[in-house]
Amino acid sequence: MLDGSFKSSSLVIGLGLLVGIITRLTDFFPYDDLWSFSSIATLFGFWMLTVTLIIYFSSSNKNAAMNVLLYLLSMNFSFYFLKYVLGFFIPRFYDEGFQWNLFILYNVIALVCSAISYVLYYWNKENKLSNFLYALPVSGLAAETIGLSIYLYNNHTFLFQLIFDFLSLIILGCWFYKKVNNKLIYIMTIVAVSSIVYFVVYRPFL
Repeated sequence: MLDGSFKSSSLVIGLGLLVGIITRLTDFFPYDDLWSFSSIATLFGFWMLTVTLIIYFSSSNKNAAMNVLLYLLSMNFSFYFLKYVLGFFIPRFYDEGFQWNLFILYNVIALVCSAISYVLYYWNKENKLSNFLYALPVSGLAAETIGLSIYLYNNHTFLFQLIFDFLSLIILGCWFYKKVNNKLIYIMTIVAVSSIVYFVVYRPFL
């Protein structure tokens, strides 16, 4: 349980730093081949899954918000700092200094995600609202899975991200399905929200 103690906070920060390093190193893989391993850092599926798990294993609303903030801030730091360091040795990573604009932008997004995490933790109240809240991260994964399926068919790329999103969707979707009280609200929310997210976020890029 991520309870906000020094030990759990250190664990979250360490996890964020490690994830930032790993996702940056995926840039060594080609982006536009069939598997597109580097897509794990540029699409949303991986972040939706990991942030959802951090919220789930937190001990309160405040801890969920703080844990997500620490995770994303530390990930952003190692992600962009490693690119800056690699730029001294590898031309493909050179960008005339630290990318402060993107670093600040994604830290602002981290603050937004932290606030959202505070709200999502209310799924533990086991009321009608929890059926809706549990469906939100699943809906995001469903929308990206649909979008990537179409993109893979048309462009023959992003296979790895599609497999990752699909497996995450099945595991998280079934897990939360067992936890909700009103399964009809849960399913209807997934259908409605995933459709909206798909047409607003993913459809314009297909």
